[in-house]
Amino acid sequence: MTRPGATASRRARLARRGRILLAAAGAVLLSGCSLLPVGEDPSTEPSDQTTTTQAAPSEGTLLPEGTAAVDVTAGEIVQVSLPEGSLGVGDYWGVVSVGDPAIVEADVAIGEKVFGVEPASDSTQAPGGTQQFAVEIHGLAAGETTVRVLYCTRTREVEEDCDQSHGTLEAPVEPVEISVRVA
Repeated sequence: MTRPGATASRRARLARRGRILLAAAGAVLLSGCSLLPVGEDPSTEPSDQTTTTQAAPSEGTLLPEGTAAVDVTAGEIVQVSLPEGSLGVGDYWGVVSVGDPAIVEADVAIGEKVFGVEPASDSTQAPGGTQQFAVEIHGLAAGETTVRVLYCTRTREVEEDCDQSHGTLEAPVEPVEISVRVA
């Protein structure tokens, strides 16, 4: 026959051991997560992991951030790098106006659609992390025009009057205007 309270004492010891094991497993898991390369640019660090077959990065001309004037030929596509953004929290770059749509088409390229950006593997892209953006300009016909691009926060609807600092401590991101001449 068991003593009174022995079963309760045994259950308490087992529960304590379970909590200790759970805490130890959690510590091991968290220490392993701290070793992951979160937030680093995957294209600058060689990977020792097996690479799966992925589409090759787009080929073309990527002009640096801050480029204010672009010369293209009809049929040519160039991209102008934009500051990084975070789609995971709802921030987005978008073309709000093209002066003369008969001269150029413009849209925003994101992530691996930016010329020269390698496709990110799931293990290197942090959820909510920043992504590379570029405005893609496609020359259609000879002439000159302007492309205007805005960064809006917490929306996918980029419009001229969108909020550019909602929910952040950052100052609004300056609009990007690019003069385009198509030869």
